[in-house]
Formats: sequence, C-alpha cells, structure tokens
Amino acid sequence: MDLRLLDPADSEGVRRAAELFELVRAAETPELAPVPEARYSGALQHPPPDSECRCYTAEHDGTLLGLLWLYLPLKENAHYAEAELVVHPDHRRRGIGSALLDRLLELARAEGRSELIVMARAAVEGGPGRPDAGPRFLERHGFKAALTEIDRGLRVGALAPEAEERLFQEALAAAEGYELVSWIGRCPEEYLEGLGRIDSQIFAEIPLGDVDLRPRTVDAQFIRTREARAEAQGDSLIRTIAVRGGEVAANTLIYTHEGQEHADQAITIVDPAHRGHRLGLLVKLANLRQLREHFGHVHTVWTGNADTNANMAAINDLLGYRPVDARVSYKLQRDA
Repeated sequence: MDLRLLDPADSEGVRRAAELFELVRAAETPELAPVPEARYSGALQHPPPDSECRCYTAEHDGTLLGLLWLYLPLKENAHYAEAELVVHPDHRRRGIGSALLDRLLELARAEGRSELIVMARAAVEGGPGRPDAGPRFLERHGFKAALTEIDRGLRVGALAPEAEERLFQEALAAAEGYELVSWIGRCPEEYLEGLGRIDSQIFAEIPLGDVDLRPRTVDAQFIRTREARAEAQGDSLIRTIAVRGGEVAANTLIYTHEGQEHADQAITIVDPAHRGHRLGLLVKLANLRQLREHFGHVHTVWTGNADTNANMAAINDLLGYRPVDARVSYKLQRDA
C-alpha cells in the first residue's frame, strides 16, 4: 500500500479523493449535505488564515483505499492537529485505517503537535443511526471523546412568518439602543477593527470541552485573508452585527456555496459585556432574512454547537433547527 501527500494541483487526484469522501458520506451519513469537489480543492489551495490543509492518500494497484484529511494551525495553536480518516467501504478491516493513523502519529511527532483530534460521527436521540466502527477504532488506539458537537439542519422557511416576526420584535425590544448592520461580502472598513476584536474572543467564549484551542488574534489582515479565501472558492459571506456606541456587540455569519442549495451557519458570538439583550437571536434572525432575500435557491442551513452550549441550542430550536447527528472530537494527548 502506498501512502502519499496529495498535490493540490493534481486535479485528477483531488477528484478521486472527493469521490471517496462522497461515497463514504452517502453510505454512512446520507442525511448530511453533499460536499462537491470544488470545496476540497478550494480548501487545499486556499486554507483558512494562518493554517494549512493536507490530504494523504492510501492506494494499492491504482485503487484509492483511504484518505487522511489534516488541518494544521500555524500560529497560536501550533500544538494542535485535527484530522479525519476515511476508508473505502469495500476495503475495510485490512489495516488501512491503522496505516493512516500511524502516518498521522508520525507527522505529529515530526512537527511537534502534542494534541491530536480525529473526528467521528455518532447518532443522537431522535436522529438516524450512525455506524460506531469509527469511535470504537479510535478508542482502541487510546483516543478519548473530548468534545461533542450536535449538528443541526434548518429548512429555510420552516418557521412560520408570524412566529418569526414575533420573535424578531421581541428580540428587537430587548436590544433597545443597539443597531443592526448587515452586509454580503467584505466587511466595511468602519467595522473591521470591531469585528476582529469580537472574533478574537471565540475560542475563549465558546464551549470546547477538553479540546485545547487557545485564543487567536483576528486582525484586519486575518479578516481580509479570510474574505479573499471565500471569494476564491466561490463562497458568499452573509453577515449581521449588532452595534452600540460604535462597538461591535454581536456577530453572526452564514456561508453560501456557489451552485449549492445548502449553506453553513458559522460562528455566532455575543460579547460578554453585552449579554442579556437577546442579541444572539436578533442577529441570527436578521441574517436569515438576508439569506432568503438574496439567496432564494438555498433550502437548508447547517450548523453545529457543543452539546453543553444550552443557550445557542435554545436559539437554534426557536429558529427551527433540528438535530441530525453528533460530530465528536476524539483526542490523543502526546508529550510535547
């Protein structure tokens, strides 16, 4: 079996990798949105700011057997590595997953990564079944569940118009003195510093369980790099913030993907100094209105929150999001 790093410029190799990821998704998690080839090639060629994405392939006699997808922060969280392993359903129980995991451990040693996270899917109450082979495999190799995030889907328009308007007016009344500002695309210059300040709080404020992700600095360059990455991949950034006295108090973001009917709800964060005014609900409602107005072809929005994040889960329930499954971060701690 041949293990090698996939060249992002190898369009045929990326196509084959995307096909295997999609084959596994359709077999094991068919309720989740398909991910087209362009998303994988875009991530390899245009990774998030201050990070790197890699894909390692396992092949034998021209047959693609498995994949190791790797996300590596390069700045504040250089101790951390996050991975996903997939093995072709027709070639399991032949040591392919173990070989890919060994490669991950070798890379971690070589690059000084002390915290390894490997993702696996699990069923949730009321949701569809999920195979447990992945979690059992990781546990046999010493990994322990460190964070469980519940993935939820929202059918756009699921909330009755009168119920949505009632929620919006209630949140608006609770947020007296705050201004809503929405846009699509690049952040206006006047809000750039404030957006960076509140986004820098993300890893300090959201529940992370036993995952050691440390606060990062989000400055103007980081934001502009993130925006350029989205544009290069054909993504649109739909954002709403709440502002008071010139200070950004809350922020939410939806990504739409060119040619796709599925969108992704990214982070929603409220500055701790401005909590208690229903700002989280308010900005999310305003942003969903933007989505409907400008991207009418999108029918489903996906989001994920830690299972301990009761406040955000309650907001998502109000909006009509429904749990589908869990994304579990399995952790292995190594000596630095």
